[in-house]
Amino acid sequence: MKRVLILCLGLIAFFSADAQYIQSSQVKSSKEPWKYGVKAGGSFDRLSIKSGCTSKFGYKVGLVAEKRLVYNLYFQPSLSFVKKGFEYEIQKGFRLNVNAMLAEIDAGLLLKFGDDRLQKGFFLSLTPYYAYGFGGKSRSTDLKPDSENYNKETEYSTFENNNRGDIGFKLGCGYDFNKRFEVAGNYTFGMNKFSNTVNYRWRAWSVQLILFF
Repeated sequence: MKRVLILCLGLIAFFSADAQYIQSSQVKSSKEPWKYGVKAGGSFDRLSIKSGCTSKFGYKVGLVAEKRLVYNLYFQPSLSFVKKGFEYEIQKGFRLNVNAMLAEIDAGLLLKFGDDRLQKGFFLSLTPYYAYGFGGKSRSTDLKPDSENYNKETEYSTFENNNRGDIGFKLGCGYDFNKRFEVAGNYTFGMNKFSNTVNYRWRAWSVQLILFF
């Protein structure tokens, strides 16, 4: 509930800043062409579990485009391959080592505050996304000392009994160094349950680099 409240406050702040900035600027639609490029980044991913869950390093690579909508508001969609995971020690005596591969579609909105002529400066971002899990192998380890399978690892397909689809939002900020190079950081709020048996969702801190052609 606390994270949902933070997300709502972030959305309000984003659109409030956008409205105030546009009111003080000369608003006009843009005839600028689309820009296209590539992106890559790293992340620390986990589930929304208060204890027992450890983040794992993940990465993503993909294609990205960008188009100015109005004066300082930009649309930045992208399609990425994502690898991420987490470790979780269950109180019942099992440790899960989860590795997931997903295809992810982002539909980012960027509010830019920089020098328009030089195309450099800071920006805020709000990015709805949809991700679909298509692969990955995970392991379950029996940690019960009195079990005949003690310390035995069992491998299984990550999405065999877990939900493949995830929808959510990313809140972030970044910097345009010029019209071709951009760096950004985000925090991810997944909204769908990772599994139907537990009420946990994806969370992540991430950094990405974008190079436009």
